[in-house]
Amino acid sequence: MRITESLEPLPGKLATDLLSNRISPNLRTSLLFAVAFIFGIVGWSGKPSLNFVTLLYPFVYLQSRRRRDALSSAFYYAGATWSVIPGSESFFGTEGNLLLPLLIWVALLALSSAPWIALYNRAFLPVAAVGAIIVLSLPPFGLVTVAHPLISVGEWFPGTRWFGLWLPLILIVAYRRLGTPFTLAVLVGASLLAHARFHRPSQDPRIVAVNTRFGGPATRDVLSSTLQDQETAMQRIALTHPDSLILFPESIIPTWTPTHDERWASTFAQLQARRTGLLIGTTIPVANTQANRNVLLSRGYTERLSYVQRVPVPLGMWRFGDRRNGFPLMLRYPSTIRIWNRRAGVLICYEQLLVWPALQTLSRNPEVLLAPSNLYWASGTSIPSVQHISAQDWADLWAIPLYEASNR
Repeated sequence: MRITESLEPLPGKLATDLLSNRISPNLRTSLLFAVAFIFGIVGWSGKPSLNFVTLLYPFVYLQSRRRRDALSSAFYYAGATWSVIPGSESFFGTEGNLLLPLLIWVALLALSSAPWIALYNRAFLPVAAVGAIIVLSLPPFGLVTVAHPLISVGEWFPGTRWFGLWLPLILIVAYRRLGTPFTLAVLVGASLLAHARFHRPSQDPRIVAVNTRFGGPATRDVLSSTLQDQETAMQRIALTHPDSLILFPESIIPTWTPTHDERWASTFAQLQARRTGLLIGTTIPVANTQANRNVLLSRGYTERLSYVQRVPVPLGMWRFGDRRNGFPLMLRYPSTIRIWNRRAGVLICYEQLLVWPALQTLSRNPEVLLAPSNLYWASGTSIPSVQHISAQDWADLWAIPLYEASNR
């Protein structure tokens, strides 16, 4: 006796298919792949008005009818992360050799799609989808994969905090019972209600985020004379903003040493008199190793402290299992800083694209979100726009003002 699966909806339940059950399995699979790829490339195109599409991918996954359909996840991430190829080429300085960028991209696709494929179970597909979302939100997968569908909840449900994160998961679990029309109605209705109640908080004019165009080749040292000119420009900018907090981009000063404190001493004294605080993106060496920490230093009219980037860029900065070279993983470090009697959440560059560090930061209920980055290497790609959208989505989800400082 041969046992086969029925594709007909159970009696008394609403049909949940977006695709007709009458089409052939191969055509269904092809359509799922195509829709997933379109959602990935459109949702992560860097256009804010299209970012909402990314949250719909899990509902595409729910249309799967056999394990090979779960490969739609690879097509979603292929569309979402294609910009990694030209970005990696510039970051690693491969000068036209696409082998390393392609290997990085393929590894990213494999890691991102693995939970969707491994957890696939036709009988418990909604649970599998939620499981994949959770696995990709937490370490270790959540530290090395990007383009997470949940990042766009800030676009769908601004100001809703944890409710906005949980609602899509609840709807995924209940999808087979609710059906497609009712699920979409709840998503759209909740989004309209959230937007009707939401007013993006105004920015404090005393917090000044400085965007620069200093560049910064990844594969060779910058001339010391150029670095000195950049520091002089930073000091000049800071001194023109009395009674302010100035945010400079990530790694705007490549390495901070005791010599810098001496060289900046007179500037710090003037800033103290002008009641101006500085937040400087830089790196500091780790004693007795070849490793460094990517930090945001506080100087001037502020308490002297440093925020340490918890999740540096894999391979380019963070070398797996190696704490004596590169930029080690710092997950146990604080996710917020206290500055001018305000709790400030900080997401440095790559952290803005990840769910885990973002939730670590937002769970502390910060009053502002600081997002410094160094994106000179991503010029000509959608990465800077995608990063901005992600940071704005996190800030909107928690209804707090966002301050971005980027070096190009």
